[in-house]
Amino acid sequence: MERLNAQDEAFLDMETATAPTHIGGLEIFVKPKGAPKDYVRRVFDALATSPVRAAPFNYRLHTSTQDDKSDSGVMPKWLRPAPPKKKDAKPVRSWETVADVDAADHVHLHALPWPGTQRELGELVSRLHSTRLDRSRPLWEAHVIDGLEGDRFALYTKLHHSQFDGKRGNRAMAATRSDDPRKRGLPPLWGVDMSTLPPLPPSAPPAASAEASGSDKFKAWSKALQEVAAARRNKPGEGVVGPYTAPESVLNKPITARRRIATQSLSMERIKRLGQSGDATVNDVFLAVCGGALRRYLLERDALPQAPLIAAVPVAGEVKADSAAGNAVGQILVSLATHIADPRQRFEAVVASSKANKAHMRNMDPDALRHYTELSMVPQMILANTAVGHRVQNSNLLISNVPGPRKPQYFNGALVESACAVSLLLAGQALNITGRTNGPHLDVGLTACADVLPSVQRLAVYLGEELGVLERALGLPPLIPAPAKAAGRAKADPASRKPAANKAAAKKTATKKTPAKKAVPGKTAAKKTPAKKVAAKKAVAKKAASKTPAKKARTAAR
Repeated sequence: MERLNAQDEAFLDMETATAPTHIGGLEIFVKPKGAPKDYVRRVFDALATSPVRAAPFNYRLHTSTQDDKSDSGVMPKWLRPAPPKKKDAKPVRSWETVADVDAADHVHLHALPWPGTQRELGELVSRLHSTRLDRSRPLWEAHVIDGLEGDRFALYTKLHHSQFDGKRGNRAMAATRSDDPRKRGLPPLWGVDMSTLPPLPPSAPPAASAEASGSDKFKAWSKALQEVAAARRNKPGEGVVGPYTAPESVLNKPITARRRIATQSLSMERIKRLGQSGDATVNDVFLAVCGGALRRYLLERDALPQAPLIAAVPVAGEVKADSAAGNAVGQILVSLATHIADPRQRFEAVVASSKANKAHMRNMDPDALRHYTELSMVPQMILANTAVGHRVQNSNLLISNVPGPRKPQYFNGALVESACAVSLLLAGQALNITGRTNGPHLDVGLTACADVLPSVQRLAVYLGEELGVLERALGLPPLIPAPAKAAGRAKADPASRKPAANKAAAKKTATKKTPAKKAVPGKTAAKKTPAKKVAAKKAVAKKAASKTPAKKARTAAR
């Protein structure tokens, strides 16, 4: 059995009926050329019959106590002397390996109703993402979805966050996809042995390897408390953002179990060009895009706070190479500068806040940083299951950007057109925005509480349009990218619609000129009307014209 670490335990303890802590992924595939009519059914059959050999897909949650383990191999329990009375032992949770997992119990097939647009897809995935995973069996599901327009199909995968984070999910996904459209025999996620994959380099300072002494622990905690106090003294949106300084907003209301999913696809070329122009990283630009879109969305609802919204941005840490399940996630807080109306100034403020908080994280001692992160996250986790959980907010929302493949990907010949994350909502946080690189696009998944933010598709539209707003603010000439992909009711941004408009205008012009083309002489001669008939028609027309004024006069008289 594999013991759970503290973060894994937290994701299990935080889960409630209205805030389940599973995560997911929604991929849209284009069928290979010449695919048979039953292609999707064949894909489903292959996935449902694929052996489940890999952890954590063959892990089941097991709970025991220390008393269950003591003397278990020495004598039967009924012969043991009664233990002295004491408080109930704390349950010990671990992952036990299940030998006979049947994939058919976890893989399901769905068909979208006509016309099979992104809207129908979003509604189905929203319902699937609203239900909790069954803890009595391995914590995962896969849903193959047929009937998507444009000769496409989708795959929605559902996993528990106690076993997967974004970094670990990407490692597994890389083993199931290829940039070669001719490659076949790629396994599903549950066929990948996570323990055999090479570990990725850590993107955050690793924890101290040696056991710290009592005095060192005291110094680390003392430093963390001093840093928290100093950060909380800063003005909103300036410098290092202090924990639990996020303003009250419509995003932070008690949530229900109903979810609404929307997606958008942004051009990586345009994001990188903005970053080069503003001395910003891809993640900085993404945060600025989210800030501008949220400002516009909340202004329309007359719900924009005076203080800037604060985003919690996860930072992946180091995961043990031999671990098949678990998390290693920290976070920084970043101001989205939603209180600034000018797009250029807002962009610069978001970039400055992101840089300041990343530098703050890098400059802290690993032990002090770990305690600082605990002070930032633990109070919200502890109170998540209480009636006041929505009032204790470390941030207004969570925005994550997960690196993905830079080349177009295929799954056994089917092109991965988009790959969006479908994330979790914490108690009191009605919105999560997660981006993932997919070749030339940054595919963005928006997960919202349907009862608090029912029109999240509109926010997806604004994400696409905010790229153009920032380009104009920074004085960049417009690019003509490939048409953006958007799900739900989201539309592509205006810049991506220009080519289609030009084509429509060209077709209209061509249609007007068509009657002016010269006819073929032979055909024209065959269609000429005899002279007598022409004369007769003219006489009739003349007679009708002479009667018209009289009719008009009678009408006026009446």
